Amino acid sequence: MQYDAYHLFFDSPAHFGLEGIGQERLDSTVHSDTLWAALIQQWLLLFDDDPEELCRVPPFAVSSCFPLINGRRFYPLPINTLDELISKAEVKKMNEQEQFSVKGLKKISHISEELFTLVSKGEAVTFEHLQGIQSHFPNADQTRYAQKNDSAVQLQRPRVKTDQLTGGVGEDAFFYCTDQYFNKQSGLFFLATFRTEKDKSRFEAALRLLADAGLGGERSLGRGTFHAPLSEKVSFPESKKHSQFLLLSLYHPTRAEVDGGILADRQKSSYTLVRRYGYPTAPGVRAYRRADVWMLAEGSVLPVQPTGDIPRVIEKGGKIPHHVYRYGRAFCLPISPAPKTRSAR
Repeated sequence: MQYDAYHLFFDSPAHFGLEGIGQERLDSTVHSDTLWAALIQQWLLLFDDDPEELCRVPPFAVSSCFPLINGRRFYPLPINTLDELISKAEVKKMNEQEQFSVKGLKKISHISEELFTLVSKGEAVTFEHLQGIQSHFPNADQTRYAQKNDSAVQLQRPRVKTDQLTGGVGEDAFFYCTDQYFNKQSGLFFLATFRTEKDKSRFEAALRLLADAGLGGERSLGRGTFHAPLSEKVSFPESKKHSQFLLLSLYHPTRAEVDGGILADRQKSSYTLVRRYGYPTAPGVRAYRRADVWMLAEGSVLPVQPTGDIPRVIEKGGKIPHHVYRYGRAFCLPISPAPKTRSAR
């Protein structure tokens, strides 16, 4: 199956913040629910579609955003892919001064498109596969990599919160905010599919509007603006032996899927959970906190093809003008499991 890959090259610093005290912590990616919500808002500004219908049955599907470094795409590492290499590193007692330490291997979160293609076909990852400096991210030589290959840096800037009426500041008004700066040919990318070509045309119009509005936080200060060239077609080899599905997005299983045992087979499924919470950015509901939702994270592996749903996290009523939804549909790829080998222990 073919997918449309959209590259996001940022024209200004970006702030993909995590909820908590202050604004120092940044998320490493833009999750699919955040991207979907931002695109839906821009879509509704351009086209006179029914908001309820658009949210419940969206005409497009998107993955989460992943690193784009020096024009190269990096995909999430399937969970447990490096277990055998980590075991070998533990036996050989590799330390942090060596090229592949246990700590370094556990930090790897994304792999290059070339290596990802091999993994999707069921090939086991070897130390030789990880030799290339552009084979995985983060890399053990990340400092040198960032300087030579146009990666990204994070910088903290001091800020002061002022009273809009008096112009004064309080004792707790000083704080730090972290921004991410992407260098040339670096940024983020995501995959998308569409029901029809008309839907794709509308989607790209909404994406262009989002590029001017900005993605992430601190948009009132000009953060997160980007430009996105025309999409590139991406396809992965299909194998008749595939028996697993890899998540490239967040996934909120339906009750029927849970009852059907999609998460019960511990031999064929590997997943991590993330809690999604916070406040919406849509007009009229920004003061209301969304209901917390637990989802399966990108890189999770499941034994059957997942579907997911779009749960309602704020109910319409009273001063709340409309429902608010959280995107939990699964964007997944069929993969073949790696061959089982004898443990290094």
